Amino acid sequence: MTVLSTVPAQRPAPPPAPELRGRTEISDRVVTKIACLAAREVPEVRDVQLRTLPWARPSGGEVHKGQTTLRLSVSVAYPAPLHAVAARLREHVTRRVAAQTGLNVTRLDITMTDLGGDLP
Repeated sequence: MTVLSTVPAQRPAPPPAPELRGRTEISDRVVTKIACLAAREVPEVRDVQLRTLPWARPSGGEVHKGQTTLRLSVSVAYPAPLHAVAARLREHVTRRVAAQTGLNVTRLDITMTDLGGDLP
């Protein structure tokens, strides 16, 4: 009777660490969607426009080497203090995008395109 046993040299090598197994790319479009959804979570924000009037820049984002720049076009509730809303929006969107993507938000431009609705 023959008994088979595996010697250490015959065992398969352990797989490489997860970060060495491949590359993950996050598109501009995905970062833009995350930023727009996060912006809608701020109570004073009524709407985030992906497409705006012809003379205005739409919401968008660009990813480059682990960093992203974003721009948001938002409608804000009246009579919210706009500077405070912008600060809260910047902080929330930056934190949310970083948590979901691992990207560093280097710039977030906010265009307030309209006032509407009442404060919650």
